[in-house]
Amino acid sequence: MGEYENIIRELEQQKQSGTLDFASVRCAGKHHRVLLIEDDPMDASIIERSFAKQNKVSISVDHVSNMCAAIDRLQNHDYDVALVDINLPDARGAESFEQLRAFDSCLPIIVLTGQDDDDLAIRAIQCGAQDYIAKGHFTTASLIRVIRFSIERQRMVLGYLAEADNDPLTGLSNRRNLQRRYSRFLSDAQSQGRSLFVALIDLDRFKEINDTYGHCVGDVVLQRVAKEMVATISADSSIVRFGGEEFSVMITAQTIDPVRQQIETMLNRLAEMTMQIGDIEIRVTASAGLVEAGVDENWEDVFGRCDQMLYNAKASGRNRLEAMAESVLS
Repeated sequence: MGEYENIIRELEQQKQSGTLDFASVRCAGKHHRVLLIEDDPMDASIIERSFAKQNKVSISVDHVSNMCAAIDRLQNHDYDVALVDINLPDARGAESFEQLRAFDSCLPIIVLTGQDDDDLAIRAIQCGAQDYIAKGHFTTASLIRVIRFSIERQRMVLGYLAEADNDPLTGLSNRRNLQRRYSRFLSDAQSQGRSLFVALIDLDRFKEINDTYGHCVGDVVLQRVAKEMVATISADSSIVRFGGEEFSVMITAQTIDPVRQQIETMLNRLAEMTMQIGDIEIRVTASAGLVEAGVDENWEDVFGRCDQMLYNAKASGRNRLEAMAESVLS
């Protein structure tokens, strides 16, 4: 009987006796922090037990069963690598990989696949995942080797001095430290007697680009959009890749009018662009929501109001800006 079958048999015995658990595993040697995103309890436990069977590398595992919980973990904890099931209850197929990469593109990602998901896993690798593992077809040694190689390979790609809050795809900051960045901008605005304005910008119908031309073409579109945004928005602002095709902009100003003008200029410039990517010509538009932050308002509430303005812009026909003239908490 092989190693995988032995683990299965032992887990079935524990399941029947009610002693099956998912405690973190720590072993002797070099330590790695792993975020395991897997909705199948048996598959999750197989991987955790595989870590426990070796003593070459010290590994601690945080297990979550959906993408929403994974994003919450990444917001408050640091990990060396993520193992992500290619099909989750709230993120299926390439979406599971894309959501993780959009939130923290410095994190090495290893895709967990079923027997029939090789094409999808290879597409994820082509767009930035470090490796993939087929469930039921790995040994403890191969699992540890994939993790160690993926971490080192990602370090080489990013450079050893890459900062954790940088998005290497677009060159923008990512969402990882958005709360800290928001607090700093709000404090600076108050000390200068100015207001902080926050915008959310979302590319219209971007999923159609990914579905038609593939995620790698979509990546090029995101890179060029980011470059255009940087060229349009004032240098003292903060532009963050908020997630996927969504970006946030924070600008301090005396009134909303110059901020509105900057955002509208950026939307117009995007709409006028024709992107030549190989033999493909792509045009994009974007919608935006803009609000003024309250003096004591937390960032979640500000971005929640901003998201509502963005929803209004989408519902009103897209390729437009919807703005809330002043903070509800000023």
